[in-house]
Formats: sequence, structure tokens, C-alpha cells
Amino acid sequence: MLKPTKPDLSNVHAVINARSGKAGDGSIVDGLRQAVFDAGGSLTVHLDDKGGKVDKMARRAVDDGATAVIAAGGDGTLSGVAGEMAGSGVALGVVPMGTFNYFARALGIPQDADAAIRALAQGRVTPAAVGRVNDKVFLNNTSIGVYSAILQEREDTYKRWGRSRLAAYWSVIRALTRFYDPMTMAITVDGERISVKSPLAFVGASAFQLEGFQLDGAEAVRDGQLALLLADDVGRAGLVKHAARLAARRMEVGRDFHLVTGRDILIDPGRRKRLVVRDGEKAPMRGPFHVRIDPGALDVICPDNPDTDAQ
Repeated sequence: MLKPTKPDLSNVHAVINARSGKAGDGSIVDGLRQAVFDAGGSLTVHLDDKGGKVDKMARRAVDDGATAVIAAGGDGTLSGVAGEMAGSGVALGVVPMGTFNYFARALGIPQDADAAIRALAQGRVTPAAVGRVNDKVFLNNTSIGVYSAILQEREDTYKRWGRSRLAAYWSVIRALTRFYDPMTMAITVDGERISVKSPLAFVGASAFQLEGFQLDGAEAVRDGQLALLLADDVGRAGLVKHAARLAARRMEVGRDFHLVTGRDILIDPGRRKRLVVRDGEKAPMRGPFHVRIDPGALDVICPDNPDTDAQ
């Protein structure tokens, strides 16, 4: 295992989701500028104020010779930036500004933005694995099926009531009462083929997220595998019941879902084009869907002393 190294902050680029409420007053930019200045470096800021541009901004930063790129936003923002940085050799710094912040919390990065900024200069660069679905990067999870409808309902709920975990959970219930489209899938996991009918195929790459919901599969993820969770074909009412159990952290493998673990997963849902969710962001993709782990592909600036409260 390579020894962690100090980050090179001589030419830092920051990609910031300006739609986050925490970014609106300019304190994030001011804090980053001061931290980089104190480390003897320069800062270039890229503000995404309309959404959907963070990947292009990260690519431009790497092409412009950035020694580190700091992503400020939620898991979707981090995933978009990481997708351009994986394999580049440029270190990724994280300032969490989302609702759940699974990736940052798993690394022990402080959830307070100011504290996260202060931790960057004292951190160490360590290699981290990423997941890939048809070569598109994800950090925590990817899925096809009903979850895309849940995300659309969540966006509508956020616009009406604001962002909160309660709003996120409420959007799940509303989506499941409206949407039900079970898929007949041919799935191959490490060479073993199964056939299943399910409204959701969810692949987890974050042990922290799985444990947060008390779902099985975390140990397999720590062992370098992926956790494929398949919901039973139980109808709308059954899915609502499962969602309530998930919110209460009472899901049970075998009763509520099936779990398959492996390093290489191929999912063929029949229909060639489906909405694929990666870390909370959805986009149409052509199947079949090849999901795998890419070990050590991403260099991440992690705190010297991880924040145990974040975990």
C-alpha cells in the first residue's frame, strides 16, 4: 500500500455547486481562498449556478494543470467531479454541502463546511476506489428502476417545501404510490447467471451508506465487492411497506430484498435504454449495464484525524 502524501495546493481549482444554500453568501469561496493562500497556492473558482456543468468544469481544471480540485456540493456534485478526475492523478478535495454527504462522511470529513476547508491543508492524499457503470463513475450507488421516479418526486418536493431529510423520505412514499414498473432482468454476477423480476436493481459501493440504513452487504463492499440489492415484486402497497421499513432501519434480507455480492455485475433489463441513477443524479443510458469496481482510481484528500462525529 502506498504511503499517503501531503496534497499539492500550489494550483487549486474549486468546483462549487452554487445552488446549494451554503454557497450563496460567498463564505465558501472566501474560506477556500484563505486556506489555499495560507498554503502558498493560488485558487481558481468554477461556480455551477444552473446545474449539470460540474463535470465539464472539473475536466477544464485538470486540462489547465490543476494540482488539486476541490468539489463543494452534495454527493451528485462530488460524483460528477470524480468522474473526470478518476485516473488523472489529480487529488480531489471535498467540502460537503448536500443532504446526506455519504462519501464525505465515510472518509471522516467534517460536515461543517468551514471545518472541512480547514482540514484540507492538513490532510493526506490517499487512493480510493470508485464504481463504474458502463464506464461512468459513481461513488456510493447506482440503480435502475423505481428509484429514478423517487428522485423526480424528491426534486419536485424540494422545490415546494425545501431540502430536508423528511422531505426526501416523503418523496419516496409519494413516488411508490404512483410508479410501478417491474423489470424482468438477466443478471450475471462473477460469471453466475440469475433471472429475476424486480422494480429495482440497486448496486451499493459504500459500506457507510449500507450500514447507515442497516442493510446487509457492507462487509462485502469493504472486501472490494459490490452489493446488488433486488427488491421483491410485491406491488405498490408492498413497496410502500418496504420503504417504511427502510426508513425505520428494519429491512431484512430474504424477507424484503435479495442480496447478491460480487466484483463484476452485468444487468440486462431487456429494454435497451433506461434511466440510470448514479449518486442521486439520473440520466438515460443504453443497456446492458456493466457494473464494476475500479480500485484506487481516485486520489482523495482525507483528514489526518478523521471526524468521528461525521461518521
